[in-house]
Amino acid sequence: MANDAKSVDEMVDQFVSQLIVDAGMGKDLEEDALDELKKDLGERLENRVNAVMLAHIPESKLEEFEKLLDAGNPQATQAFCSENIPNLPELLAAEFSGFRKRYIS
Repeated sequence: MANDAKSVDEMVDQFVSQLIVDAGMGKDLEEDALDELKKDLGERLENRVNAVMLAHIPESKLEEFEKLLDAGNPQATQAFCSENIPNLPELLAAEFSGFRKRYIS
């Protein structure tokens, strides 16, 4: 990953918070609505990130990856992806950038 100290979840949370500020989406929202917006955007981005990672895992490693997912250990899953997906930081950066472009034009 671009920064192994940060989990993908943390990167998504920070990115979504900044996206909302940059797009001016949260200016007139009450706190509950803003929290719901952050949650929705975070889930959408996380789904996109997961799809990108899944699409780039070598087929020979899919069974091992599924076992990690079933175990529910995000750190082990992230380490696995970092080791087995070439250019993962670049793939994630491209997905984050594309997501941003969809919400800020």
